[in-house]
Amino acid sequence: MKIRLRILSTVTVFSLLFYSCEKDGEANTGLESELETIDTVGADQAIPGEYIVIYTEDESISGKSIEMKSKSINTLSKYAIGEDNLKQTYSSAIQGFAVKNLSEKQAELLRNDPEVAYVEPNYIQKLDIKIGNPVSTLPATVQNKAVTNDSQLSNGEFLPWGINRVGRANGAGRTCWIIDSGIAPHSDLNIDANKSRSFVGGSWQDQNGHGTHVAGTVAAKNNGSGVIGVAYGATVVSVRVLDAAGSGATDGILAGVDYVANNAGNGDTWNYSVGFRSRFTSQSIDNVFRNLENRVYGAMAAGNSNDDTQFYSPQRLRTSRSWCVGNMTNVDAPARSSNFGRSVDRWAPGSAVWSTWLNGQFNNISGTSMASPHVAGILLLRGNSTGTDGSVSKGGYTAPIATLN
Repeated sequence: MKIRLRILSTVTVFSLLFYSCEKDGEANTGLESELETIDTVGADQAIPGEYIVIYTEDESISGKSIEMKSKSINTLSKYAIGEDNLKQTYSSAIQGFAVKNLSEKQAELLRNDPEVAYVEPNYIQKLDIKIGNPVSTLPATVQNKAVTNDSQLSNGEFLPWGINRVGRANGAGRTCWIIDSGIAPHSDLNIDANKSRSFVGGSWQDQNGHGTHVAGTVAAKNNGSGVIGVAYGATVVSVRVLDAAGSGATDGILAGVDYVANNAGNGDTWNYSVGFRSRFTSQSIDNVFRNLENRVYGAMAAGNSNDDTQFYSPQRLRTSRSWCVGNMTNVDAPARSSNFGRSVDRWAPGSAVWSTWLNGQFNNISGTSMASPHVAGILLLRGNSTGTDGSVSKGGYTAPIATLN
């Protein structure tokens, strides 16, 4: 049973802040003054002229993409809005569409359409991670053991401290959908290229590194070299919603989640390490994840604002099949920047984590993005549950530490 209790950026004209990886992994059991400077994302920070239009749900067209596109075009035509303004359509986890080049008057007409439930601005988001220096060969464990408790298996496999802390098992035959910056081909990863998709244009392959790192923690092979993942040898699917610069928008994220809802199989999991650093809530993002978990369970990063998750979507959700994960250090303490709150279900290792990277390399980075895939891997092996071993407290809230057994 679940016990209940972001990637910093500046986007050219938009002052949106987006979380994934924090700048360090220092522990802090208290709250910092940084809480006083957290901003709230406003409509003035949206992409000009772009909107998310969500219909009142119609079961008769649920999952029918062709019918949804036709309905969207018909809605636009009622207000003399051209079909070429249509960016995305959604039919499974949410029903609606994304549209561009609208005037405020046209947006208001759509908002007042009798079939439309609500309209929201389309926001852009951008990763800002401390990448460090990727390596082709993992460092000798003797150099790291005192700091991170990394070690090595007898077959030569590098065992990251986080995998050792939560546990690991053979994940062959199981599948995790990585909603992120894509996944780069890597000798340590089994990628389902046929199911992989991009919702930011171009290839599904990662050109940023973040998604590849997440995928390795979930499922890196036990092949005698490189790193090992929680559900080692499992298949990963790239659902690319961020481009090479780590930038993406709400419309593409909704499309990626909708794709997973429509295609994931029974027993699959997903991982989502995407969101705003500034306080931001969205009805469409909340709803798409509520509906996704009706199809398949998964894990999401709590965020790195050192703030309460109640101010962030979808991290504020308190649901039974979406697991919100905080970042802890190797001494079972909360990382300084990790979010906390009643919706944080589990804590997991997220500080100084080695995993797969671009060009067959490896990298060591930190953040709730690194904690979340530990839980996604556990869920892949156990179903919609985790083991526990100890707990972490922060901001007046306590949740268990996730383990496999």
